[in-house]
Amino acid sequence: MAGIRQILQRRRAADSIRRITRTMEMVSTAKYKTYHHRRDISAEYENALAQIGYLMVTSQEPIDHPVLKPNNANRSAVLAVGSTRGLCGSYNSHVSHLVDVHIKNAQRFNKELDIYATDSRLLNTFAYRGITPKKVYPNIDKSLEGLGIDEITDNCIDQYMAGHIDNFDIVYMQYFSASSQSVQTMTILPLTELIDNLTTRSTAIWPYDISFEEFYMSPQAFEVIKGLARTIVRASIEFCFMDAALSEHLARMVAMRSATENAESMIKQLTNEYNTARQSQITGDLLDIVGGTGALQ
Repeated sequence: MAGIRQILQRRRAADSIRRITRTMEMVSTAKYKTYHHRRDISAEYENALAQIGYLMVTSQEPIDHPVLKPNNANRSAVLAVGSTRGLCGSYNSHVSHLVDVHIKNAQRFNKELDIYATDSRLLNTFAYRGITPKKVYPNIDKSLEGLGIDEITDNCIDQYMAGHIDNFDIVYMQYFSASSQSVQTMTILPLTELIDNLTTRSTAIWPYDISFEEFYMSPQAFEVIKGLARTIVRASIEFCFMDAALSEHLARMVAMRSATENAESMIKQLTNEYNTARQSQITGDLLDIVGGTGALQ
């Protein structure tokens, strides 16, 4: 059994860890609630865009716009969204694993694949696996405020309209509920696939009895769709980032709660060891006193 001094040192260290992890859990909980509120507000906006996009892609006369047409460039692009900080469990490992699936599929079908990434802890995992992103977008948290998400939107739309890529995907941790998050791939372009995805996971599409041609538009539909397509793409990318940030804070909150509980269990165990060692020391001292008293008689 370790000495009393060593036990006290270990208990103080465990107590320090418990204070840190509990504080981090409280911070992550506050951020989680903030992002969850923002996500609820953004979900209504995204559902409204999905309804408008549904009318657009189901028009009787097909709209001749590049983002609605398939390309044959034999090249794809994937944006991987990792965690901005560590201590969030296997978050980045799951994202990296799905990126590996995209790489293997591209090799299988002899397609070129451009990998983009956010400036996150995911870059360390990529470096370990020998994956070099074509470009790194910094400050994912700031992107949620609009500082940088425009660059991603313009980049993917410009590349697709120029015919350089067949599709643009985002690999991120999707938030379903407080007990369910899963890494997913969201296809952003072509726009028809994005709208199909949005309409299947949004509220009921309204209205079924109205077509795109029944609306009077000024300017013409083609000009309206240029701005509308960019709005839908940008909102979808922002929603993916928000889901990723929300899942990250939830994962860190759970990890820190588990670490706090482990530290408390260790403190309890060390306290029992300290009490046992202390009692043994007191018993030994008493035996020495009694033995010394008996020797003097």
